[in-house]
Amino acid sequence: MQFADQVVLITGASNGIGRQLALDLAARGAVVVGCGRSIARLREVLIEVRRTSPRSAMIGCDVGDAEQVRGMTAKVLADFGRIDILVNNAGIGMRQPFAEMPLAAVEEILRTNFLGAVNCTREALPSMIARGRGHIVNVSSGAGKIGTLNMAAYCASKFALNGWAESLYYELKPLGVKVTTVCPGPVRTEFNRDFRESEPRAPARLVLSAEEAARAIIRAIEKNKFEVIVPRWLALLSLARRLAPSGFRFFAERRFRPYARRPAASEDQLHRTGTDGGH
Repeated sequence: MQFADQVVLITGASNGIGRQLALDLAARGAVVVGCGRSIARLREVLIEVRRTSPRSAMIGCDVGDAEQVRGMTAKVLADFGRIDILVNNAGIGMRQPFAEMPLAAVEEILRTNFLGAVNCTREALPSMIARGRGHIVNVSSGAGKIGTLNMAAYCASKFALNGWAESLYYELKPLGVKVTTVCPGPVRTEFNRDFRESEPRAPARLVLSAEEAARAIIRAIEKNKFEVIVPRWLALLSLARRLAPSGFRFFAERRFRPYARRPAASEDQLHRTGTDGGH
């Protein structure tokens, strides 16, 4: 695929994988439109992106807010006439035992990681379907293929993203719209810093740089792959889980067991105990 003059909308473009994708696609001639919540960081990225793609733009937007997404997408279509490629990359995460997580944190993760992709796709799809062409690219995670200790909400958001994308593939392929999902392992970005520095740590062979992740996403788009799991070791682990789920869970549980602990009561639990206890 040639990216020259393609209009590419990238969510979560202010840092990490999204920033690197914006730089790499701009260097390939794409017109990059990035969005994110940090206006200051978007301005910094825009300066770099415009060195190779002067028509590119950045727009402040919280993808978890459907109204903001509607306004942002309308502006992109008005300014550029089309969206050739939508990259659903925005995401947040938290490593914490589920029993300790406030419900608001769970909802925020699901709203950004899953519903954010839903919101952006719903707004971009009508024009793609009308033109009979377009590409929806979802940046998921290895945590959407393999459940991980103390990451239940994050895993849930990425498992949901993967299942949703597979359904979309069947719906949209006959209409000329492509769907790609990329599941990278842990990436050395600000987003994953807390994950990298807390136990259990991911094996080094599963960790990618933002540059490696961006290259994998671009290759997946170029080759029109439906699903790509990187690095190769993560792909092999995902295959083992699919072929021998019981055996995989046995060894995974032994790996995670030293790090499992009895959680402290969350604020939600304390509130419920205070209001509903004593029966």
